[in-house]
Amino acid sequence: MLNKFLKIFSKQPATETTQEPPKDEVLASVRYSIKKGSSDVIIDIELQDYDETSASGLCSILDILCEDLCYAETINMIRVALIQDDQEELLFKIFTHISQEARDKILKTYKDSKKDEPCVKPSDMLK
Repeated sequence: MLNKFLKIFSKQPATETTQEPPKDEVLASVRYSIKKGSSDVIIDIELQDYDETSASGLCSILDILCEDLCYAETINMIRVALIQDDQEELLFKIFTHISQEARDKILKTYKDSKKDEPCVKPSDMLK
């Protein structure tokens, strides 16, 4: 399903099985990119047409993007490609970043959940 993106990391030309389909066969696409010298993520969304079929294709992409499996599969594809290209140091940096982001998110969620709680709950005072 997502294995077509593996060619992004390959230094070799795409093979027949991984080449992008002709532009007129693509119903919908979502592409994320960052330009040199910028940290802004650019999201490019393309629809073949403003019809039900193209909208359904875009919805399928959006459905998979919100799945944890999509994130995990993407990370796994990055891991496999970087290991194949002997880029373990870069892989370690990426995994370190992902771990730090996850930790920060967990800490923020924990802190936010504790902000609204009083030291002594009113229900405790009635007991």
